[in-house]
Amino acid sequence: MKAINKRDMEDIVINGKALYTPKGAALEYGRVGCNFYTGCPHNCEYCYLKRGAPSKQLGGTEVRLKKCFKDEEDALSIFSKELDKHIGYLRRYGVFFSFTTDPLINETMDITFKAMHRCAIRGIPVKVLTKNADFISKLYSLPTTFVNHCRDWVSFGFTLTGRDDMEPNASSNHRRIEVMRYLHMDGFKTWASIEPVIDWQSSVQVIRDSMEWCDHYKLGLRSGVKKDYYNLRESGPTIMRIVEMCKVNNRTLYLKESTRKLLQHYLKPGAYEALLSHTVDMDGN
Repeated sequence: MKAINKRDMEDIVINGKALYTPKGAALEYGRVGCNFYTGCPHNCEYCYLKRGAPSKQLGGTEVRLKKCFKDEEDALSIFSKELDKHIGYLRRYGVFFSFTTDPLINETMDITFKAMHRCAIRGIPVKVLTKNADFISKLYSLPTTFVNHCRDWVSFGFTLTGRDDMEPNASSNHRRIEVMRYLHMDGFKTWASIEPVIDWQSSVQVIRDSMEWCDHYKLGLRSGVKKDYYNLRESGPTIMRIVEMCKVNNRTLYLKESTRKLLQHYLKPGAYEALLSHTVDMDGN
């Protein structure tokens, strides 16, 4: 295979049926995304899958295989070909599941596990993000060799808002943290998406509750709200406290662009850059 230098890799744009290069805020979760299904049954009040014009394309609460695939076997076949086509880039940046559904709900977890395995045997890192804790029983029912591959290549992420009232059909935040604890103790890499921040008290609490079991955090704000939704006098010190919590506990933290913009209004340039030096970039560096 021809060597791919760093500059070439930065310029790659993937536009496949399964794999693609995300844009905007989605890019902050992964340089390469994979979507097999659209729609999510969690019915979260803040979810972009059910809001406005994109909801028709993204499926709302109805879970469906994307129309470009004949069936799951066809989807996995296409996925494998796209993995091989971009394998050098993917080995560096990995694959994120998923932006148009929860990849670990009943309807989607089988294909997600199979796709994970295809990544693992190729040496491609995987990140998944879920609000469903029930996948744990399915994971441990799979062959031991598969579970061992996952330990080496898969990082399990959980969205944590602390607001079960706004996520009516998802596993409770407490249950998600319980499963994170189990996975972490069993040697898996774990991470949490603290996005959207609905209120700072709830977000700080789930960070405290998960800190012992979570290797990495992403912190992002709620979209589509009024400019004064976040009180700067409360938000600035709270973000600073979260950065300090992660630093003291030797956990990495990525502040999404939405959070950094808010922080820039609170701190003077020198102080802002000093605080940012205690965080990582979107690739974890």
